[in-house]
Amino acid sequence: MKYWQKRIFILCWAAYTIAYLGRINLSIAIPLLEDSLTLDKTNLGIIGSAFFWVYALGQLINGRLGDKFASRDFVFFGLLISAILNLLFGFFTNLIVMTALWAFNGYFQSMLWGPLMKTINQWFPQKQKSKMALYMFSSVVSGFILTWGGLGQISSYMGWKAVFWIPGLILLLYSFIWYLYARNSPEEAGLCLKDTKTYTEDTELNADKLVFHTRLYLIALAGIPLGFVREGISLWAPAMLLDTFQLNLKSTMSAALFIPLFNFMGVIAARLLIIKLQNNETKLVAIFFAGGIITCTLLYFSRNSSIVAYLVLLAVCSLSLYGASSIITSVIPLKYRMTSSVAGFLDFSIYLGAGLSGIITGALSNKFGWSIVVLVWVIAGAIGSICMYMAGRRCSNRSTVAKVANADLSLIE
Repeated sequence: MKYWQKRIFILCWAAYTIAYLGRINLSIAIPLLEDSLTLDKTNLGIIGSAFFWVYALGQLINGRLGDKFASRDFVFFGLLISAILNLLFGFFTNLIVMTALWAFNGYFQSMLWGPLMKTINQWFPQKQKSKMALYMFSSVVSGFILTWGGLGQISSYMGWKAVFWIPGLILLLYSFIWYLYARNSPEEAGLCLKDTKTYTEDTELNADKLVFHTRLYLIALAGIPLGFVREGISLWAPAMLLDTFQLNLKSTMSAALFIPLFNFMGVIAARLLIIKLQNNETKLVAIFFAGGIITCTLLYFSRNSSIVAYLVLLAVCSLSLYGASSIITSVIPLKYRMTSSVAGFLDFSIYLGAGLSGIITGALSNKFGWSIVVLVWVIAGAIGSICMYMAGRRCSNRSTVAKVANADLSLIE
């Protein structure tokens, strides 16, 4: 069993790390596309937003489907079609065609996270779930490091087409590795996981009632501004640094690599703090949110400072938001029987905000500059913090009532 658990975790972790090669490669290509195809940031923002919005919608659809169908098949087709779309993207220069291809890529990328979390849920006992979920979320950060570090350097020599062709080939190869070696559950591998699964939130609820009978809708509302700021940094950080400090592309990507390294620290911090704040996930998310607001505010007032100070503040802001995201999208879904559905719903809210960020950030930076963008991020972060505070309050109130009534939390509105 230990061998299989390690094998399944590595396969899941590698699948999502490699998937990121074929989704955030657009952020590397933006400066190159801006020069090669004479597209402005507003047009490039449309391509990014198309991905985020379709990805968000896909999370709702595929999150539900992921609970009904085999995760192994679902993830295989998601990786395979994403690979094909990345390869095709490099052959076109028409904005409409590129936007359509990247939007479809968003849908097939949305077939991955929920089913992968479902697989983790099937393979690990209850006491290990939170730890494995946060380890799994580290794949997001690893994907950034691999993309910005590896592809970022390659792009300066091989051009923007290679930024899509190389990930496409890697995704294509890994999709078959996944299908050959992954299994949906211990039973499928001839094993039995001796563990009583306990779900604290939805023992008696169906998916339609789940959102409003628990605190999920408040967490989802917080996810929208979280995605707006987090993915705003992820998508636009290279262009932001290049414009603000007049760097060349190679220097920009080397500097930007500092951000995913800090993101990894955010996931580690979440891993350490979740041990002390078991069953207080909303409070921990609110703390991370507050850290993001503070550093984003300092970033606004440091717009004329050195690149080192500016980059550190940008990285710490991203660290805080990735710490919050790791809990929302990996720890919280494992508390529910319908893991894939919940993971998909919460990811949907984050990428709904990300879709808004693509267009709004591009338009604001074109017209007013990056300082206004940072100010909008501060406002969005404040809204998200309020939503998480309300979610924490509601959770506390429900816990108190449950103790008095000696009832299941999942049945209390």
